[in-house]
Amino acid sequence: MHSKKYYIIYGLFFSLFVAAVLCLCLTITQGMPHIDPVFYAMSFGVAFVTSFVVTAVVPLGRIAAACAVYYDARPGSVAFRLIQNVFFSTLIMLFLGIVMTAFMTGVGETMALSTMTGELMAVNLFDRFVGLCLQFWPTIVIVAFLCDPMAGGLAGKITGERASEAPDAVPAQA
Repeated sequence: MHSKKYYIIYGLFFSLFVAAVLCLCLTITQGMPHIDPVFYAMSFGVAFVTSFVVTAVVPLGRIAAACAVYYDARPGSVAFRLIQNVFFSTLIMLFLGIVMTAFMTGVGETMALSTMTGELMAVNLFDRFVGLCLQFWPTIVIVAFLCDPMAGGLAGKITGERASEAPDAVPAQA
């Protein structure tokens, strides 16, 4: 396994990249006609701090890597990265999604237009969180898959660790 320092630095860069891209995606897909720099900066700050604190406290990188190894993916392979990022992005979305949903829509009940009946109905925070997860999970997986090599490479440069040197790079059992 990589060192704790590696995973903290990886989490820092990963959080930076993911927060920048996801806040942009959230703003565009929510139907905003333009990007308000103040709102973007505030949502970026919330997303970056939340995801960095979560990745620094909860060992999501190690958990996701262990899940990929469990499914016999060879470390360093595309399959390993894909499985690791699916688990990592799902875990980070559980934490980041609830915070960003509360930040963008509030914590109380709001009124939403039902697409099936056309009537206004009360929607609570959990319902909005589930809707956000269903809508943005593929985007988060794709962004995580694309940001992983950058974050891992920068963390590796800073700590001097490389994936091929890591003790967790054990070949899958035959």
